[in-house]
Amino acid sequence: MRSPVSVSGIGIVSAFGTSNAGFRDALLDGRSGIAPLSGFDTAGCRSILAAEIAGFDAAAWVPPMKMRRMDRTGVYAVAATQMALDDAGASIPPEGDDGMGVVLGTWSAGGGSTQHFLDALFRKGPWAALALLFDSSVANAAASLAGLELRFGGPNVTISHKEASSLAAVVGAFDLVREGRATTLMTGGSDAIFETFFKAHDRFAVMSADAAFSRRLAPFDAARDGFVMGEGAFCLWIGNAAAARERASTHGEILGVAASSAAGGINAWPDRPEPLARTMRLALEDAGLEPEAVDVVYAAANATRGLDAIEALALAGLFGGAATVVTSIKGALGEFGASGGAACVAALLCGRIGRVPPIAGLECADPAAASLRLARTAVDAPGPIALVNGFASGGALFSVVLRVAP
Repeated sequence: MRSPVSVSGIGIVSAFGTSNAGFRDALLDGRSGIAPLSGFDTAGCRSILAAEIAGFDAAAWVPPMKMRRMDRTGVYAVAATQMALDDAGASIPPEGDDGMGVVLGTWSAGGGSTQHFLDALFRKGPWAALALLFDSSVANAAASLAGLELRFGGPNVTISHKEASSLAAVVGAFDLVREGRATTLMTGGSDAIFETFFKAHDRFAVMSADAAFSRRLAPFDAARDGFVMGEGAFCLWIGNAAAARERASTHGEILGVAASSAAGGINAWPDRPEPLARTMRLALEDAGLEPEAVDVVYAAANATRGLDAIEALALAGLFGGAATVVTSIKGALGEFGASGGAACVAALLCGRIGRVPPIAGLECADPAAASLRLARTAVDAPGPIALVNGFASGGALFSVVLRVAP
């Protein structure tokens, strides 16, 4: 079995704020950040809900003059990166560090700046299109900005696999550290809701049409009827586990990872449980564990009828009738490219105090999940081993095995 990789720092920009304890407690209380969108006009839209960030002041982490060159995805990423470094007690020398790098997942990076730039260009001409925004109109802008601001000289990688982007980034970063190609890496994801992105999804009617939060937005609920979009940044500062064990701030370890795919329609959710079960088994094999060793599963389920049913069948085949607790945080935070990173953060923070958050809004479970021990309320974690899933529409599949620090 190959060496684990430590998680020494966590950074959060979420619908529940930026505090580790505040984020953890909101999830354990069963709260949801889903509410009517206020960032832009949704008149005429089928969907009006999102787990939106409100009242976030980035000035503590990003100088105001530099913010003018960043879209919100980049601002969230830089802020969460600095928070994770502070949480780990890490410092970067003035000349930078070539052993430190960034592997960031995103679904929407660059889109907000592109929208504003093109809107000004087409409406008023070239003189009105802000050149300051152009640098942030590419998908790798968020990771690059984080690396530049913190003076990282190591790998700088952006991964985009739609809803599974940040968990894909964790998988990639884990391999780089474990193979000795980087000393320490910032990983996770960052996403921001912007008007064109939201309204394109609304046009294809893939999001919930409900006007208020209810069980219809709860993963695994029999009445579920579509996902709700979320946003935020969730960063993990990872590195060699042997060296990190000496640090009091270590949150836990990544034991194993897996990446695979399911053949299916373009933009369609997987329609068979076997590829999902295979991905989870591969991650467990990489960690040197059997399914019965898993104490908690943070599912990819997002209240989409197809995905939740197929994942429930896959989970039932591995954990049905077992003591393993199954939860999902997407009833609280919505679905977005950083949701897998958010689930890793939730697993580490909630697991550190021996708890598992409930599935927000869950009332009556889908029969496909009947053999699973779903978290309907906050419950005690049976142990320190957590499995996190990130499954994307289009068929990209990722699983990560964590061991929470005592």
